[in-house]
Amino acid sequence: DRLLGKLDQHGQDIEAFECHDTKDAEVLVVAYGISARAARRAVRQARERGIAAGLFRPITLWPFPEQALRTAADQARSVLVPEMNAGQLVLEVERICRDEVRVAGLNRVDGQPIEPSQIARRIEEMAADD
Repeated sequence: DRLLGKLDQHGQDIEAFECHDTKDAEVLVVAYGISARAARRAVRQARERGIAAGLFRPITLWPFPEQALRTAADQARSVLVPEMNAGQLVLEVERICRDEVRVAGLNRVDGQPIEPSQIARRIEEMAADD
């Protein structure tokens, strides 16, 4: 209880994240680790094509920067979560965003990195669906 109390009191001092082009993003990409680098390039490509995309990169996963993600997703119609695993982060993003925004995962589990083109293609699909 003591440690959880400390997290409640100082969580915002511990949480770390980056936002890129999130203020007007209609499609928000939430990615961490090596996938975030590919996502940043995909967001840039989407913006060059006229799609309002943004990137939220959590640096700390625990405690997760929940309020920062909610703020970043305020304007978004869709959230894309590319991961190099079976989809653990997408579950957390769904929990935080609730039913306020559509959340979709993009998973790759073959040991190869997700490529920016894969993410950019999915951003375009999600923007077209909105």
